[in-house]
Amino acid sequence: MRHIFSVIETNAPTATAQAALAPEEYISAVQDQWGNALRCDFGRAREAMLCKLAESTQDLVGSYPNDAKAQLWHGVVLTGYAKCLGGVAGLQLLKQAKAALNQAITLAPQDGAAYLYLGLLYDSTPPAPYGFGDETLAKALLEQGLALTLNSATAEKQRTA
Repeated sequence: MRHIFSVIETNAPTATAQAALAPEEYISAVQDQWGNALRCDFGRAREAMLCKLAESTQDLVGSYPNDAKAQLWHGVVLTGYAKCLGGVAGLQLLKQAKAALNQAITLAPQDGAAYLYLGLLYDSTPPAPYGFGDETLAKALLEQGLALTLNSATAEKQRTA
């Protein structure tokens, strides 16, 4: 976790950095911390880990707003943190997660992961008037994400053959 903070702090955003993509080591560090948080057995400790990770991913998307992976992981982390919090605070984070995942789709429309996570988000969020959940939209997003993921896996397999 400290690695993420120190890397982000030493690389303050500049005009050229905002157009650039986040280095893979940043995304890898977020993924590692996400895994650690999921493996944590203590609810309050998990909540604290996800809170810090959400702050880190917020900084990451602030520094690299045009990076689809940074937006994707920000949405994933916010979704997990929202589920830990629950209630009205959780719903606010779910709305932010939805915005981040939509931004990831806008930036990388051929990446199935964002569609899959957004579909899961729509499926698990309560419907209106409390939330924005929508089973029909969730199904469509999940199908699109699966199709894109399978197509990219098939294309990768053909390239290596």
